[in-house]
Amino acid sequence: MQKLTVSRDDGIYEAFADIARTPDGTLVCTYRESMAHGPWPFSRIVVRHSEDGGYTWQPRQVVIEKDGEKGEGRLNCSRITVCRDGTLLLIVDFYVPGRDRLVNPVENLLFWSSDSGRTWEGPMETGITDGIVPSIKELSNGDLLVGVTRQRSTDGRLSGLKEEQTIYRSGDGGQTWEGPSVVPASPYLRLNEGDFAELDDGTVVCYMREDGERFTGWKSTSNDGGRTWSEAFRSQMHSCLGRPSVGRVRSGEIVVTYRFCSAVSTSLALYVETTAEAVRRDDPNPNDYATDYRQARFAFLDNDRSLHPDSGYSGWVQLPSGDLYVVNYITDDAPRAFIRGYIVSRHDWFLFPEGAVSWLHPSSSQPYVELSAEWARKQQERNQAQDWSRYVPTQK
Repeated sequence: MQKLTVSRDDGIYEAFADIARTPDGTLVCTYRESMAHGPWPFSRIVVRHSEDGGYTWQPRQVVIEKDGEKGEGRLNCSRITVCRDGTLLLIVDFYVPGRDRLVNPVENLLFWSSDSGRTWEGPMETGITDGIVPSIKELSNGDLLVGVTRQRSTDGRLSGLKEEQTIYRSGDGGQTWEGPSVVPASPYLRLNEGDFAELDDGTVVCYMREDGERFTGWKSTSNDGGRTWSEAFRSQMHSCLGRPSVGRVRSGEIVVTYRFCSAVSTSLALYVETTAEAVRRDDPNPNDYATDYRQARFAFLDNDRSLHPDSGYSGWVQLPSGDLYVVNYITDDAPRAFIRGYIVSRHDWFLFPEGAVSWLHPSSSQPYVELSAEWARKQQERNQAQDWSRYVPTQK
């Protein structure tokens, strides 16, 4: 794995990174500038471009900025996605001046670019006010989904905060929006910051952070393009306390990067699962050892060593080589947060060819060394026979 610096200015707090790859190969990274984790005293949404696979990055370009001390409001988290026609969409939640933070505090603003992010149009007000920390994805039929976090307080204070995952849908390229749809869940859960992957059969899976019990992330599925959602069910993304960044790689596997929290530590985690695992709801059977096997893998990509760690809001794309290019904000050895990039090969987290998540436990009754070599050989043959130009839904 290679670590690279996307942007570092020790006089600015650079945070909440995301990335997209355009049809001409340009990488476009977006993040927010301020002076702290929160958008104080000013906030700017910035993009940078790379035309050499993320090794070098061009000078920053400010898309929108607000000065909170002048009463202009505050910009929170930007997300970016590329549509099948090459259009880039950038969405950001904007804290509107004068609105109660606990009652519809934001307006989600949409920007778009038709030239690989070199120029931007907007902002367009989406009318989505019920939520913070948006995600945005284009489905295979051209519909757009936006996921936001609905926050409500039972006592008018942050101590009584309740959170729900809500989803809005647009069938006209973001001109109008339907919703919200709410992910059904037990009242003790605080589901938020969800992002989406679409499976080949049209099923959409929403992967969510959870701040109530704080053990794992959760999932929900939709079989009608995001209009309605299943009861939330547990995922294998442990300690998911930071925005999941979700998509599919060319093999069809689902990749999620997210903030892994343990005590005060913040780490960047990588989680990969098959489409079969994505929709699996059954709990392991204690009387059947084989049911413990999950078609998923986990790895740590980075750990924030700072006295005041703050990291783990990330984005990623797959490069033509098959490697992942991940962007993340992290403090680590800097005085303030900055944007770090990672080139992650499959062999950095799994010594098995792309396209399957297999598991073979050594036992005395099987020649597991020979069998694992045979599995790898057959998977490599399948891998080499793949048409990697075939686009899968929500491929990044």
